[in-house]
Amino acid sequence: MRTTTKPHRLTDLIPVSNVAQRYSSYKAYRILYFAFIAVPLIAGFDKFFGYLTNWSLYLSPVISNAVEAGTFMKGVGIVEILAGILVAIRPRIGAFVVAAWMGGIILNLISIPGYYDIALRDFGLALGAVALGFMAREYSVD
Repeated sequence: MRTTTKPHRLTDLIPVSNVAQRYSSYKAYRILYFAFIAVPLIAGFDKFFGYLTNWSLYLSPVISNAVEAGTFMKGVGIVEILAGILVAIRPRIGAFVVAAWMGGIILNLISIPGYYDIALRDFGLALGAVALGFMAREYSVD
C-alpha cells in the first residue's frame, strides 16, 4: 500500500530553488534598507522645514508643556537624521535603533487622544525596522 503525504503549505507544491528564495529575501532586505534610510532622513530634515506637516501637533502635551515644541522637534530631527545615517552605515545596529526610536514615538502618540491610528501605523514601521535588523545579520557586510 502506497502512502502519499499531502503538502502542508501551498509553497510545498511549487518547487523553488534556494537561489530564488534567497534572491527574494535579499530584494526584501534592500527595500527595507533603503526605506529605513530614506524615511528617517526625510522626516528628520522636515523637522527643520515643515513641508510635510506641522510636527508639533504630534508632540505630547506632557513634553510640550516642559519644553518649546519647535526646539524639541529640531532635536528630534537631528536624532532621526543620525538614525538614517546609522542604518546606511551599520544596518545591523541602525535598524534596531530605529525600532527603539519608533517605540518612543509610539509612547508619545498614545499619550495624545485621537492619535492611536498613527501609533498603530508606527508600530508597523517598528516591526519593519526589526525585520531589517534580522535580515541585516545575513546580508549586511558591516
